[in-house]
Amino acid sequence: MFTTIASKLAFAACAAAVLLALGGAAPAWSQEEPAEPTPVDQLTDRQSQLADKFARLEDLMFKRAELERTSQPRRAELLRKAIEIGNEKHIRLQLETLATLLSQEKFARAIENQQVVADDLNELLELLLSENSADRLKSEQARIRGYIKELDRIIRHQRSLQSRTEGGSDTDRLAKEQGQVADKTDQLGRQIERNEGNPNDQGSQESRGNPSDGQSKNGEPKEDEPEDGEQKDGEPKDSDPKDGEPSPDGQQGSPSEGQPSEGQEGQPSEGPPQQGQPQQGQPGQPSQGQPQSGQDQQQQQDAMPARQRIEEAQRRMQEAQDKLEEAQREGAVEEQEKAREELEKAKAELEEILRQLREEEIERVLAMLEGRFRLMLELQLEVYEATKRLDKIPADRRTREVDIQAGRLSFDQRKIVVEADKALVLLREEGSSVAFPEVVDQMREDMQQVAERLAQTKIGVVTQGIEEDIIQTLEELIEALQQAQQDAEQRRQQPSQPSQPQDPALVDQIAELKMIKAMQLRVNQRTDRYSKLLEDVDDPAGQATDADLIDSLRRLGEREARIHAITRENVLGRNR
Repeated sequence: MFTTIASKLAFAACAAAVLLALGGAAPAWSQEEPAEPTPVDQLTDRQSQLADKFARLEDLMFKRAELERTSQPRRAELLRKAIEIGNEKHIRLQLETLATLLSQEKFARAIENQQVVADDLNELLELLLSENSADRLKSEQARIRGYIKELDRIIRHQRSLQSRTEGGSDTDRLAKEQGQVADKTDQLGRQIERNEGNPNDQGSQESRGNPSDGQSKNGEPKEDEPEDGEQKDGEPKDSDPKDGEPSPDGQQGSPSEGQPSEGQEGQPSEGPPQQGQPQQGQPGQPSQGQPQSGQDQQQQQDAMPARQRIEEAQRRMQEAQDKLEEAQREGAVEEQEKAREELEKAKAELEEILRQLREEEIERVLAMLEGRFRLMLELQLEVYEATKRLDKIPADRRTREVDIQAGRLSFDQRKIVVEADKALVLLREEGSSVAFPEVVDQMREDMQQVAERLAQTKIGVVTQGIEEDIIQTLEELIEALQQAQQDAEQRRQQPSQPSQPQDPALVDQIAELKMIKAMQLRVNQRTDRYSKLLEDVDDPAGQATDADLIDSLRRLGEREARIHAITRENVLGRNR
C-alpha cells in the first residue's frame, strides 16, 4: 500500500513538471505562498479584533463586579454601570458593524461611525478612571490648601499696609511695598491659572469689568466700583497675566511651579479643559493621553472665580500703588480696602472648593469601609457557626479531626485579621477619627485572640463570647457608617453654610461618642461574662485563679485604660 501511495505522488509530481514545461499554470494546490491580504482585509481584521477584545472586556467586568460585590461594593457598582453604558450605547454591536462596513468598502459611513464609537469609549474610560480618585483628591486638597495659605499671607501683608497707610507712614516706602504685595498676588493668580486651567476669552473679558452691564465677574452688582474710567484702568498692565500670553521666560510659569501641557503654551483656551487635554507638572492631574474626569473639570471651573478675584485684587493693589506714588493717601486706602475684600472673597471660594473635595473623599472612604466590614461580618459569622458546631461534640468523642477543623477555623480567622488590618490602615491614614480606629484595633485584637484559641482547640464559651463581641462590633460599625453616609449625602445636597467646616471629619462627634459608649458596654458585658466563670460566683472579691481567665482580665483592663485615653482625646478635640 505504501508503494502505491508513493507511486501516485511521483506521478503527480511528473504531471506538474510536464504542465510547467508546456507553459501551463500549475494547479492551485501546488502554489507555495498564499496571496497577501489587501489593505481593506487588514483593516477589517483589526476592526474584528477590537470587537473581540471589547467582548472579552465586558465579560471580565461582569466577573469582576460579581467578585467585588461584597468586599468592594462601590467598585462593583462602577463596573455594573460601565456594563450598562456599553449595552445602552451598543458599543459591541457598533464595533462589529464597523468590521462589516470596512469589508464592504463603505469607508465614509465607517469613518462617521468610528467617531461615534470613539466618543462612547472615551465616556466609558472616564467612568472607569473615576474610581482611582484617592490620590487625585489628596493632591487637589493639598494644592487648594497651598493657595489658601498663600492667600492668608498676602491678606496679612495687605491689612498691614492699609493700617500703615491710614496711620500716615511714608507713601514712597508704602508704594514700593504695595508693589511687592501686588507681584506676589500676581504670582498666585498665575499659579492657579496654570494648575486649574484657563477660563474662556469671554469670561476673561468679563472678569476685568464692564461698566455697561453693571455686573461683576461673578454676576453680582458692582456697588463699590468707580463709575468712570474703570474699563480702561481695568485692562491688564504689563504685570497682569493675559490669556495665552507667556511669562518673560517664554513659558506660562517656571518649571519649578509646574508647566502647562504641550500645545497650550501661547494659545488662549476656549473654555474649561476638555477631555484629552491633560495638564502636566501638577500632582493629581491626569497623565498625557488620559481624559480628565468630570470632577476634575468641575473643580477647575470652580477655581475660576477665585482666580478672577485674585486678579481683581492685584489690579486694585496696582491702583493703590499709583495713588501712593502720587501721595493720594485717601484714594490709596480705598483701593487697598477693595483689594483686601477681593482677597477675602477668593479665600472663601477656595475654602468652599476644599470642603467639597473633602466631602467627596469622605464618601469614598465610608463606602470602602462599609464594604470591607460587610465582608468581615460574613466571614466572622461562618467562623462563629462552625465554632459552635464543634463545641457541641462531647469532649469524650473529640478526635484528631476536631483539632484539624479548629486549626482550619484559626486559619480562616487570621484571614479576617488581615481585612481588619486593611481597614485600620485606611482609618489611620484618614486621620480625623479617634474612636473608630480604636474600635477596629480592639476588634482586631479580639480576632487575633480567637485565632490563637482556635489553634489550641479552645472552642468553649470564652472563645464563642469573643466571637459574639466581634460580630456585634462589626454590626455597629456598619450601622454607624451607613448613618455617616446619609449625613454626608444630606450635607452635599444642602447649600453651603458659613458655619460649615472646610475640612469636615469622617464622622461627627455624636458618632464618635456612640462608638466610645459601645466599647464601654462591651467591656461591661465581658466583665459580667467572666465573673460567671469564677470558681466561687458568690465571692465578693471576685478573685480569678484560672490562668486563662486571668490573662483575659488583664487584656480587659488594658482595654479600659485605652477607652479612657481616647475619651480624653475626644474631649480635648485632638481629632479635629
